Amino acid sequence: MHVRSRVVAAVVALVLACLSVALSSPAQAADDGGRIEARYQALGGAAGVLGAPTSEPYDTGADGRARDFTGGRIVWSPATDAWDVPGPIADRYVALGGPSGPLGFPVAAPAALTDPAGHPTGSEQVFAGGRFYVSAATGVHVVTGAVLTRYLQIDATRSSLGYPSVDTASTPDGASTTFTGGRIDQVAATGVLTVTGTWSTAVRRVTAAEIPYTYRSGCPVAPAALRWIVLPYYDWAGVPRRGVLVARATVVADLQAVFHAAFDARFPIRKMTPVDAYRGNDIVSMAADNTSTFNCRKVTGNPYRVSQHSYGNAIDINTLENPYVTPSRVYPSAGRTFLDRASVRVGMIMPGGVVARAMAARGWRWGARWSHPDYQHFSANGG
Repeated sequence: MHVRSRVVAAVVALVLACLSVALSSPAQAADDGGRIEARYQALGGAAGVLGAPTSEPYDTGADGRARDFTGGRIVWSPATDAWDVPGPIADRYVALGGPSGPLGFPVAAPAALTDPAGHPTGSEQVFAGGRFYVSAATGVHVVTGAVLTRYLQIDATRSSLGYPSVDTASTPDGASTTFTGGRIDQVAATGVLTVTGTWSTAVRRVTAAEIPYTYRSGCPVAPAALRWIVLPYYDWAGVPRRGVLVARATVVADLQAVFHAAFDARFPIRKMTPVDAYRGNDIVSMAADNTSTFNCRKVTGNPYRVSQHSYGNAIDINTLENPYVTPSRVYPSAGRTFLDRASVRVGMIMPGGVVARAMAARGWRWGARWSHPDYQHFSANGG
């Protein structure tokens, strides 16, 4: 009897201990230490962006706590602290499983996003398992995994891809996300991520203030006859970018057609920006491997002739890989290594290649035909 009593006492003690752990552990694991309330007050309390509370704090079921408000919720975990999740994101977050879903807990507050010029475009919020992106045009979408990593590498919403228009989704090969300006596809078996852009172009008038170094009074063409052309292109890494050419209004359609063909063929462009970025200095622009059009100047290396670039109907493309050769010099000097045209390398314009064919189709003639070739140069009148 004495032995049986001891056994029963031990069993009772064990049961009580288990019950104690079961009852106390969740409360301990879900104790936010007032961090939800502190975050709420930091946001202005009931007068702030979240508005009045609509629930008491509650356990999320994933070692955390949350509280709901009229304008969203605050979510906390020991590892991530307490962060506000605003209404539109909160709705999608809950639909995807909240903290117990693939996104886990938020790790930062929502952040406003801008374009390269500093104009507001939308917002993002970072979670342990991905990011939500919000814009008026696209709504709320989440980007995750390797697709998100690549998206961030190419400057995310500031890239030519813009905002996601759908969530990252699984595909038979891996994963994919479509954006307003293209898509990113992942092949899981190889880890290869391909960024594909969407062709779109914009044209507007140019002001003299925008071209202070490439235009001056007395130039053959006035700013009113020039156009600012935004064009997509692929860079050396196969990432779609957006560049700008300033050219005569009469050749806009030609340039759009040529660069559309180059874009479809993924012919890479190193850089595409008005020469004003180089204070009108053609030699510096060439050294930067810059593709450009208008520049009111003399022919480089020949101060007695006006360059066709002064008329806005000529273009230089990938200037390093396609150097300009004079009787005494090569421009840019680093382009000497590309004088061996039989050794075809990335960015070189070749006879029969997409750029040469597209230019010829529009009637533009190539400077490579000259006795002292200008491999980078094409013009509408052959000059």
